[in-house]
Amino acid sequence: MKHVVVLVMILAWCSVAGEMTGIVSFQNSEVLFGSRAGYSRISLSGCTSFGSPGEPLLPVKPVTLVLPSGACNVTVFAEAVSADTVPVSGTVQPVAVPRPFSAAASVPEKISENPAVYTSDSFWPGKAAVNIRTGNKGGFTLVSFLVYPVQYNPVSRELQVADTVEYTVRWESGISACVSRGQIRSAAAQLAGWIDNPQDLTACAPAISGEDALDMLVITTSDYSDSFTVFTTFKNTQGIQTELVYVSDILASSSGYDDPEKIRNYIIDKYNADGLKYVLLAGDQTVVPVRSINLFCEGYGDIAPADLYYSDLDGTWDASGDHDYGQTDDDLDLYSDVAVGRALFGNSDDAALFVERTIMYETSPPSGDWRSTAMLCGAGLFTGYTGAKVCDSIAVQLPDHWIVNRAYETASFDDGYTTHIDVINAGTNWNHYAGHGNTSGIYWMGSPSSMMTNSIAQSLTNGDMAGIHHSIACHPGAFHMDESCAEALWHNCSGGAVSVMFNTSYGWEGNLPEMGISEWMCVYITEEVFQLGNEVIGEAFATAKDRRVPLWSGGYDRELYCLMDWHGFHDPALVPAGSGTGIEESTEFQVGTCGIHLIGPWPNPSVCGTSVNFSAAIAEGSGRLDVFDVTGRRVWTGNLTESGKVTWNTGADGILPGVYFARLEQNGVSSTVRVILTR
Repeated sequence: MKHVVVLVMILAWCSVAGEMTGIVSFQNSEVLFGSRAGYSRISLSGCTSFGSPGEPLLPVKPVTLVLPSGACNVTVFAEAVSADTVPVSGTVQPVAVPRPFSAAASVPEKISENPAVYTSDSFWPGKAAVNIRTGNKGGFTLVSFLVYPVQYNPVSRELQVADTVEYTVRWESGISACVSRGQIRSAAAQLAGWIDNPQDLTACAPAISGEDALDMLVITTSDYSDSFTVFTTFKNTQGIQTELVYVSDILASSSGYDDPEKIRNYIIDKYNADGLKYVLLAGDQTVVPVRSINLFCEGYGDIAPADLYYSDLDGTWDASGDHDYGQTDDDLDLYSDVAVGRALFGNSDDAALFVERTIMYETSPPSGDWRSTAMLCGAGLFTGYTGAKVCDSIAVQLPDHWIVNRAYETASFDDGYTTHIDVINAGTNWNHYAGHGNTSGIYWMGSPSSMMTNSIAQSLTNGDMAGIHHSIACHPGAFHMDESCAEALWHNCSGGAVSVMFNTSYGWEGNLPEMGISEWMCVYITEEVFQLGNEVIGEAFATAKDRRVPLWSGGYDRELYCLMDWHGFHDPALVPAGSGTGIEESTEFQVGTCGIHLIGPWPNPSVCGTSVNFSAAIAEGSGRLDVFDVTGRRVWTGNLTESGKVTWNTGADGILPGVYFARLEQNGVSSTVRVILTR
């Protein structure tokens, strides 16, 4: 039976403190039993498996809520309203020790029970909600936690399955963040598609302060002034207010322990004063300094760049004061406040190529089917598990009219493919590589092993049909070492990529046969760009990471590892060709002195025939919410006399699947959002 997971929330607060109550309902749910490695496997649809190695692997439902900006001393209390006791045959599987994808051939799966848990005659974990975290995203305050609908007693071999879990979130009022209108719009748009109370974004928005004087900051050295003066001018002509600054000037004017901290502090100053939203680190580690992070997970370690340091602007990333940045004792927030991309070059020719290719893609890409063509490559990853799963999950997020090419190894590790290279040379716009990797490339399990390597990238002939490439593999983005595969895709003047999102260190498996964080982030960025209207690549990349932050355990785990080492090598303000529905429109979170705000829709996309919800705020008086189809025909009107939730019932005659636009209007001022209805 398919499980229905429903969240219901009631929001109330006063000037001193606030409280939010909600229900996570698992009504009509049925526990699904499977088996793996001689253990029982428990799952619930709409949930994800969670736990540390050796603990029972049980389903959880992540909940992320926006609170009033500046909320502090946040507490969460949750309890099961009703629960049934269900016997389980055998022992519930413990969480396996996670492995990086590069360890498939050499490290067998290791599953062992934590004796402290498995000999205890009590229900694990003993709490309805765990992993409580607060964070900040562009001035919005977030709280997240994981709800356990299933508890497990390993001695009695019983499960307690909750029908409903109620929670209460309490907080004390703090000082609201102060950000610009543009920063509020950007952050709200990124949050609206995945948090659990998007209807409260308007009420919980931070205070407005400062001007939107600067959208984008380009950081490089004077050696590359010619190329990036052209780039900066181009961005300004696009209406993206852009400023070019040299590393030497930042280091001379900004305070900090070392060069990366000085650069980050400069970014923070621009964020606070000028409404900054995008940062291009224009150059490799020899041009723009990197923040190198000590990464650890289950016996694997590395020192690798983490450009998230320049994107998450909360705290110092060094709360312990030992200058070992980005560690678990450094009070990490991890939510991105600005969208950051890095251009991979260390010489003038490659710098010029980055600028030329980016401008070409954004202004006059070649016409043809390549703009709506994808190439998805899935290798044999572990025994019985292949990259086909993540590739198929990506495919369903692409628009229906796209041409999707697949090249998959089987679970028996059949030989690899070469046919995908011809497809890429003919032009592809969205490419994924689920394979094994090293600095020089990404590989199949069988032979021929090369999936996307330096030599393949250097010989591509796709010309100006350079698309977007992402991967789960280990190390192909390690630009701080020898020439990496990511760099090879950028440095080929006859073809290659206009955006590369690769790991600088290891990619990690999930709780097999479920997907893990590396896979999910590649699925999420596809969903953000093509389904949720988050079409700017840097913002979609940031949001794909943000959505995994609630699952970080707080320790050295695969979640933290992957959040740190997955990098975006591109112009962060680039909009993928063929993104969304291919229809040009304005989608915005309107914030102005008139008091007009429109948030939503949620869910988006929605199923035709169901209800679509918006959160609308208007000034004193009356307003109107109109919905139009793509021809401009008005299909629905709602009249408003006050702010609040507005519901459009799409079950009316004449409403068909497709793209619609909802426009909130009052006194000549309007705010428009896009609505997608599916079958």
